[in-house]
Amino acid sequence: MAASVQIGEKNGAGATFTDKTSGTIRFKNADDATVDTNNPMVVPASGTDFSFEKWLRFKVASGTYTEITNVRAYMDGASGFGTGVSLYAKAVSSYATPAEAASTSGYSSAFGYTSGSPLVLGAGPFTSTGEKADHLVMMMTVADTASGGMLPGETLTVAWDEI
Repeated sequence: MAASVQIGEKNGAGATFTDKTSGTIRFKNADDATVDTNNPMVVPASGTDFSFEKWLRFKVASGTYTEITNVRAYMDGASGFGTGVSLYAKAVSSYATPAEAASTSGYSSAFGYTSGSPLVLGAGPFTSTGEKADHLVMMMTVADTASGGMLPGETLTVAWDEI
């Protein structure tokens, strides 16, 4: 039996873990894991609207395995969001309460991380259950050059090696 893993979104000062393994992450102007149309990001009259950070974490829930290594995250390399909308990512070891980002400093374009050049979250080896590797912190920006409306979905892949 292989390891059973979850990808969770963590929110609030208490780091509440919400399983998003096969779910949707919605970038918005609030710190919650709810996928709804409340607290939307808006196209500003000038400048840039920054989303709250999304803190994601790899969690080994159960299973029989020897070790997990090479935890990594990536996108397909091509944003379908259109002009003025950008998605950013970085790896962070220690959790902090998600906040509304104020700049892109320290982040890189999430679409720059591909299967051939992923964002490494942890080398391992990880041999027990629980949250493992670095947090994947993501945030979105909407510039005054963006068009309004709902955005298409994009796929985030979290991969690992397991024996």
